[in-house]
Amino acid sequence: MKKLNVEPLRGFRDIFFEEADIIDFVIKESERLARRWGFKKCFLPTLERFELFAMKSGVEIEKTMYVFKDKAGRTVALRPEATASVVRAYLRLLRAQPKPLKLFTIVNVFRYDEPQYARYREFYQADFEVFGSSDSYEDAELITMLHDFYDNLGLRHEIIVGSVKALRTILSEEGIDEKEQDVILHLIDKGKVDEALERLEKMARSPERAVETVKELVSIEGGEEVLEKGVEIMRQSGYGYSFEDLLQLTKYLPDDVKSVIRIKLAFARGLAYYTGLIYEVKVPGFPVSVAGGGRYDTLTKVYGWEYVPATGFAIGIDRTAMALSKMHGWRSERPTVVVIPLDEEARKEALAIARELASLDVDVILLTERKSIKKMLAYASEKKARVVIILGKKEISEGKVTIKNLDKHRQISCPRKSLLDCLADALKT
Repeated sequence: MKKLNVEPLRGFRDIFFEEADIIDFVIKESERLARRWGFKKCFLPTLERFELFAMKSGVEIEKTMYVFKDKAGRTVALRPEATASVVRAYLRLLRAQPKPLKLFTIVNVFRYDEPQYARYREFYQADFEVFGSSDSYEDAELITMLHDFYDNLGLRHEIIVGSVKALRTILSEEGIDEKEQDVILHLIDKGKVDEALERLEKMARSPERAVETVKELVSIEGGEEVLEKGVEIMRQSGYGYSFEDLLQLTKYLPDDVKSVIRIKLAFARGLAYYTGLIYEVKVPGFPVSVAGGGRYDTLTKVYGWEYVPATGFAIGIDRTAMALSKMHGWRSERPTVVVIPLDEEARKEALAIARELASLDVDVILLTERKSIKKMLAYASEKKARVVIILGKKEISEGKVTIKNLDKHRQISCPRKSLLDCLADALKT
């Protein structure tokens, strides 16, 4: 009989053990962040109508969507990102909710990219969205949240900030339509500036002015002091934008957050629905951004509904987990304890101990297979357990347990009634 091919599809993964643990850790930290800042959790469909994303997702995502006909003949897509789905759900059910409305969701998303390091065809995001506020103060709150999140994880980081209004203003005043603007911004986002400038030169009403202005903006980045240069460039070139949204944002940001901000005057990101502020989080030494977001004030109007200002960001769960593992050799704070009953008489008490530990902040493994103590200790070591609890006839008759610290190779006998105190001491050493 021919064996089934058990390899996952290219770009998809089976995730186990430490990799699963660290992803789970980042998800839990994201959920904690959401609770602390008043975001309400929601669950959304994985499959959506194709037009939800096709209307305003951007050149790159349009090319990489998983699109197909369902059994009813409808054109549908696996979601390539979360924001459009959250907006759809808001328009359907939440328009009457008091504003600002803060929503949070954990999603798996799908893009038919070329698989490479830190880039998969299925990956995970923690998505934070705010509806009903056009104030830069709201954006300052979100960027502060992101800084605190990565600071709490112990990941050194920088937040690259810009506003798509700078480039959109130039392109609009040069008579370039929105679809072509999306292409030019996509090229700049991918670092293909020369190619973007070639297209701009061919299509602009004032090619020399447009190209020189964009060239100048692209070359400048730094702290908040670069905004003055941006204002002067736009004033001299005669374009009607003066970085007022970024100036307002930096006024609100706490000093420790400002210290990790790098402003790019000609910043662009892949999603086409951004209307102003955009940003992404970079971890030095890690090749790709780990989070990003921005303001998308007109997306509800793109979908034919009333104007609702909105802003948000997404944390890349996989990438953040990989950065944590690469930078810190991450290990779960939850200790693993293996409980080993040596014979029949010990099995009932071993189950009672495992049950007691399972109610605490401990990962407990109860060994049920009857193997030699050597093999059971080897198993505990492979599972990276720090401590094993051993029960045999002797321990049961004396009302005690044996606790062995595998890291220090130390072993103690402990009264059963003092188990938790002894275990706490064993885990400290």
